[in-house]
Amino acid sequence: MRILLLVFSFLLALVGLPHGTAHAAPRPAAARDWTTSIVFTPDGRVQVGNPAAKVTLTEWLSYTCSHCADFAAESKVELHALIRSGKVRVDYRTMPRDALDLAAGLLVRCAGPAKFLRLHDAVFAGQKAMLDRAQAFAATPPAQQPAATIGARLVQLADATPLRAIGRAAGVTDAAYTACLNDDAAQKRVIAVAEAAQTANIASTPSFEVNGRRVEAHGWAALKPQLVATR
Repeated sequence: MRILLLVFSFLLALVGLPHGTAHAAPRPAAARDWTTSIVFTPDGRVQVGNPAAKVTLTEWLSYTCSHCADFAAESKVELHALIRSGKVRVDYRTMPRDALDLAAGLLVRCAGPAKFLRLHDAVFAGQKAMLDRAQAFAATPPAQQPAATIGARLVQLADATPLRAIGRAAGVTDAAYTACLNDDAAQKRVIAVAEAAQTANIASTPSFEVNGRRVEAHGWAALKPQLVATR
């Protein structure tokens, strides 16, 4: 019997099974990053964050709106942290006010959900240069002539502004962006959001709802307390 016990102990050591040793405590699972949960809805909205979040923030925005760019810059760190934690979900609703706005709204969707936030932030960060160069283009002869299609005008604006460069930096090829600009269905989805905003009496950007309730806030300093209070 003693020999059998010795042989069994030897076999345990060979296969690496625990033999009178303490077990290490399991590591806690890493928290999920909810900024990677992004959905493009059939009606043109973009939803970012935990579907079960206690707070849903709806933002109506325009990529040519300076106040929207200010909000994006002011809120980026804290709002992204709230989304990442799963406490807040954001429903982005683009309201294109002109052809340049539409070109930007198509770009942020062009690489699919995974790159939406990166392109969204990049367009706002480059807004001033985009507007300056669009204004310069507006004074040129090609801008004075009617374009054959909406897509053709959007391509002109993409070529005249930093939009193509912003796309390239995120991995959007020129060919892919040109295809997005000429996609009638994609154009209609973005425009449909603006039409829905008119029906909802959204008169300015940025405008917000918190859990379906319209809030009187147009900047992060005024909006943040309402998000915290709701949580």
